[in-house]
Amino acid sequence: MGALPGRLRWYVGLVATAGVLAVAAVVLLEPGRPAEPSWPRLAALLALTAAAELLGVRVPHRGALEMVTLYEAMVVADIALLPPGQAVAVLVAGFLLAEALQRRTPVKLVFNLGMYGLALAPTVGLYHLVAGAGGPLGPRGLTAMAAAAALFVLLNLLLIGQLLALLEDRAAGEVVREAASLSLLVFLGNSAVGLMGVVCFLREPAALPAAVLPVMTVGLAARSAGRQARERERFERLFEVSRSLASSLLLEELLPDVLPKVARLLGATDAHLLLTQGAAGAARPSGAFHGPGGFRFGPAGEDDLAGLRLLGDSSEPVVGRPGRTPPGWHELAAVPLTAEGHHLGVLLLGNQQPAAGAGMRLGRQDLRLLEALASALAVTLSNATHVAQINAEKSTLEQILGLSSDGILLLDGEGRVQVWNQAMERITGVPAGEAVGTPYDRWLAGPGHDRRMVRLQDLLASTAPDSPRASCEVRVRTAEGLERWLRCNHSLLYEGEAWTTDVVIVHDVTRIRQAERAKADFVATVSHELRTPITPIKGYVELLQARGAGMSQQRRQDILGILAERAEHMSRLVEDLLLASRISASERAAVPGLRRELVDLVEAARRAATDWRRDARDRLELELPEEPVRVDADPLRLVQVLANLLSNAHKYSPADQPVRLRVWHAGEWASAAVIDRGRGIPREELERVFDQFHRVEDPMTMTTGGTGLGLYIARQLTRAMGGDIEAASSLGHGSTFTVRLPLHRATTHLDLEGEDAWAAGQEERDSGPAPRAERARSPDPLSRSS
Repeated sequence: MGALPGRLRWYVGLVATAGVLAVAAVVLLEPGRPAEPSWPRLAALLALTAAAELLGVRVPHRGALEMVTLYEAMVVADIALLPPGQAVAVLVAGFLLAEALQRRTPVKLVFNLGMYGLALAPTVGLYHLVAGAGGPLGPRGLTAMAAAAALFVLLNLLLIGQLLALLEDRAAGEVVREAASLSLLVFLGNSAVGLMGVVCFLREPAALPAAVLPVMTVGLAARSAGRQARERERFERLFEVSRSLASSLLLEELLPDVLPKVARLLGATDAHLLLTQGAAGAARPSGAFHGPGGFRFGPAGEDDLAGLRLLGDSSEPVVGRPGRTPPGWHELAAVPLTAEGHHLGVLLLGNQQPAAGAGMRLGRQDLRLLEALASALAVTLSNATHVAQINAEKSTLEQILGLSSDGILLLDGEGRVQVWNQAMERITGVPAGEAVGTPYDRWLAGPGHDRRMVRLQDLLASTAPDSPRASCEVRVRTAEGLERWLRCNHSLLYEGEAWTTDVVIVHDVTRIRQAERAKADFVATVSHELRTPITPIKGYVELLQARGAGMSQQRRQDILGILAERAEHMSRLVEDLLLASRISASERAAVPGLRRELVDLVEAARRAATDWRRDARDRLELELPEEPVRVDADPLRLVQVLANLLSNAHKYSPADQPVRLRVWHAGEWASAAVIDRGRGIPREELERVFDQFHRVEDPMTMTTGGTGLGLYIARQLTRAMGGDIEAASSLGHGSTFTVRLPLHRATTHLDLEGEDAWAAGQEERDSGPAPRAERARSPDPLSRSS
């Protein structure tokens, strides 16, 4: 009892002590006369008492099998036929003999002995007190026997109920109520059997065997009920296994649920499923393993390989009985798993240690059941393998679709979207969850190059089973409101004469179309810009050829001046084109032929002002400081930058509004800003205005000339000199272009990278006071083209 908890140990000791004392008191107080009864009767009753305790039947009760004995029947018989002391002695001795033959544990033996002793003493006393001197078959004797048997059963029920309450940590009353019904039935049945035996013994000993018939009937009924309970339990477990097999096709979810249930179904503790690779022993297989330690996935062990060798090449289950099993197994059954003619693996069921109960149940019916289970498990494994392959292929396809730079969508036979990959989301701005299930025309129908609507039905009208492809280019508007040109290539799958699936590959050709348009616009713009000076040159040359001899000297000089002016205009236009080409072909922020020297930014601003158009002299306002602002720059290129900004401000602002050129310095940076009061630039166009050939598309651009190179050249030149140009604008209020250059330092080397100098002081901004303003009074030849 040393391993028992404290309260339980105290309770068992108390019951055992009280029982022994009660038995000793009855035996000592009423031992009975030695001659009555005879020793043969005592021996017979002792043997019957031991047999009654040994020969019990298991009765289903509350989901379990309870052992029911005939000990209560012998209690009735012994009390009726023996004096008190002898009756108690025979009952205790018969119980001890049965317990010894059953090899009960010492704790259980001690508790049962105390429990029976504690119940027998008051039972015997109550019977003899009530029965008195009358015989056992009289009214008083029968009443006394019924009361005594009931007391015996009640005391046993209370004592064992308290024990179970301590073991299970439950209320004793709850335990007693659960066992009361079975105890009542046992009390009635055993009392009836015991009285029948007493009556037969006293009246007609020859009929005594008839008292055994009800016992045999009850035993057969109990065995039948036990078999039915076991079959019902097996059916329920088989149903659980079947339901688990159908619950999932993922091995990671399926096997941890199925293998323990298969093991319980057949009374095994270990269930190992090995997924073989080739012949059994050609390679160490892996699989799923359930045992007393839990469940795991992993490689097979040596005991599993021994189980595989037990199966060999057999296509039917092979059973290894105890003593004839492979190393590592106490008992084992190996079952091949075969589906669709393919050997998938082996199921090993058994016990690696001797089982606490009866072990595995492997009769003929059990083996047939095991074969059926193995077949179902093999089919499930095969299906799970196929599903895993499909999932892997699906995952690969999803990765391909997700990583594809082209849009891919799949249409069903009704033109509804079934697949919409990530590239389509990026191209159209429409998420897949919103696009799937909707018609194709909702997203990809639009005007083509001929401005006619292109819809799916019209596009696929010319397709047929022998020509299942079609292509088109459409202009669509994305979810963000941007216009894109998309080329859609359709490939159709036909069933008969009707198409069922359409695979569409979508290319975003917006940049290509924009580049083509830009090239066309550039050719048209350059042609127009070249035609502007060429036309008067050609006309005046023809005039000189025809009438030059008759013209006055002054008239010829005026014409020659105009020709020189127009030739200079054309020269500068060509120079801009060549410079833009050289910048584009050079390294970043590098301009061929650029030189750096000390330059006065104020003087460069005045020189740029001399390029201002003669007819717009009064529009230019100069805000220049009196002291020089020295920077490291190329003097010619710096003037060109400022002149391009002034020319741009003149073209894109009303003729009656001033243009202001302001110079100042703050911190380590010098700044020159050209400010106009024109229409302004949209926010999304602020950075694009510095791109080659780009011109803001608004009604004003239709009336202004230029190639779209002036701002591009200005920024690239400024960056090459170590600075940058920033644009700020407000629609309807004008624009400001600010040139920033690092101030001259004594330690500055002329070969410093321009962008490094700019990045070092990028956070510096002007906040200095505005210098005095002055009007431009310089001569004004033709402005540079921008």
